[in-house]
Amino acid sequence: MGDDILAKNKKVVIVDEELTPTVLYTKKEKKGSIIWLILIFAIFIAVVIYLPDITLYIDEYLNPTVNVPVTPSNPNNDNPNDDEDAEEVTRYELTTDLQITEDNFTLSNFVVTDSTISFRITNTGTELLDFSELDYFLELYNANRMLLQRIMVSDQIIAAGSGVNVSYDITNSSITNISFLEIASTDYPAHVLEADDSGNATMTCTKGYETVTYAFTDNLVYAIEDLFTVATTDPNYSTLYSSYQALAATYNTIGGLNSTVSVLDNNLTFRTTINLAMVSEGTFNNVIYYPRNTDAKIINFELESNGYTCN
Repeated sequence: MGDDILAKNKKVVIVDEELTPTVLYTKKEKKGSIIWLILIFAIFIAVVIYLPDITLYIDEYLNPTVNVPVTPSNPNNDNPNDDEDAEEVTRYELTTDLQITEDNFTLSNFVVTDSTISFRITNTGTELLDFSELDYFLELYNANRMLLQRIMVSDQIIAAGSGVNVSYDITNSSITNISFLEIASTDYPAHVLEADDSGNATMTCTKGYETVTYAFTDNLVYAIEDLFTVATTDPNYSTLYSSYQALAATYNTIGGLNSTVSVLDNNLTFRTTINLAMVSEGTFNNVIYYPRNTDAKIINFELESNGYTCN
């Protein structure tokens, strides 16, 4: 109880003085801060100024330009070979005194009618000239240098020092220039037939009385059907009937061939089927009877150059 009394009698002294502030932490300002602000501002200004160039650079990086080489065009399509190193075709103006000179023969006396072109081939060499062993083509052009027709010259055999007059059917008489050139079979344009799932296909070529059908496997020929159809009212009927009978008799002596002549429904038909697997090469003296495994491009190119229409 004495303690309580002492506590009550204890005086509390209040000092009336001004409060002194207490510093808890002092932040020191760095001198480099201003420099960084200036640098960042400068970079911002530079980005704004060069933004178009930067955008262009990024676009070219993400979408690079591809340089495609330019392929020279050949609008005239004078050669079946598209090789830019191919020899240029020499065209001759078709005149009455035109003469084309090759190593061992000459062409002269050109005459054009509405339906034919005629000329003379003279063997100037010392050996027999057999065009069936060569690859010569006569090309016919109009005034605009458009190729009107290509004619394969393969049916002439000429003795040394001799000459023959030849004539070929033409589809257009508006001929102003011609060329005479060799075209190797390796340079013929490609001709790929539409085949079935087994690789089999056919190609049919027609000319006059004749329709010849070639059968192919993987674009290589293996069989031929040659059909001639002549109306009994045709003025050539009697002559053709005799010729077909003689040919049929000859063909039927060859293994792999079957040849028939018949008259039905006022039409004379001469049909020959050829299994090329059974026929030796060189059996026929017929330029359109090709040996087995001849490529379709050769048959198509040469038959069209002989006046046939193929599809």
